[in-house]
Amino acid sequence: MPEILLPRDGEWRVLTPEARDAAERQELGQPVDVYALTSGLSRRKINRVYEFARGVVRQDHGGPAEVFRLADMTEVTARVADRTYNGRYDATYFTFTIACAHGGPLRISAYYKSRGDHGYRYFGLGEAIREHVATRRLPAARERLRQGYEVSFGDFGLSRDGLIWKGKRPVPWEYVGPARTKEGWLTVELSDGRPKKCERELAVIPDYGLFLTLLAELRESPPRVG
Repeated sequence: MPEILLPRDGEWRVLTPEARDAAERQELGQPVDVYALTSGLSRRKINRVYEFARGVVRQDHGGPAEVFRLADMTEVTARVADRTYNGRYDATYFTFTIACAHGGPLRISAYYKSRGDHGYRYFGLGEAIREHVATRRLPAARERLRQGYEVSFGDFGLSRDGLIWKGKRPVPWEYVGPARTKEGWLTVELSDGRPKKCERELAVIPDYGLFLTLLAELRESPPRVG
């Protein structure tokens, strides 16, 4: 279950000395925002996520301050789903799980009801991290493909020879259709080979934004070696 995000204004938004010291030691830069959360109904046991210019500090109730530097974040999976009540939209629930080279993982999980509320800003933090990691990984992934290696995204794999599905032989790019995303699922249609359709939840595809970018590039113009 996602944590409950408390209102933006409140005494729980305080920057603790432990969090301030941890951010200064790791040179995270200026503070941007504070997100206060609970795992239940009690507002006495507060978990806090501090957003800084170059990273995040998380301090759970009674625990130490943990530092997650943007430069150390290596992979992001994201689960985003709309919930309805009596047939009408109620809220969007999200969970970002961020792997890090040191420590972690960092989990950003809550919900928002509209684009103007505090939950949407917290969602924006997860999205910003996801985009940052994908952008940073893109040049190395392109070079790896150019050199003839595979780049893996869970059950999907990409190579200069074609799309790889569950470790099988690549399906040549001329037989690979565009990727489609709908209601939290990603689908790629194939016009040759088996299966005819590759489908997975976005939530289990690491850095799915990077996967979509590379897939579109490879379909348009597969890299050449040399």
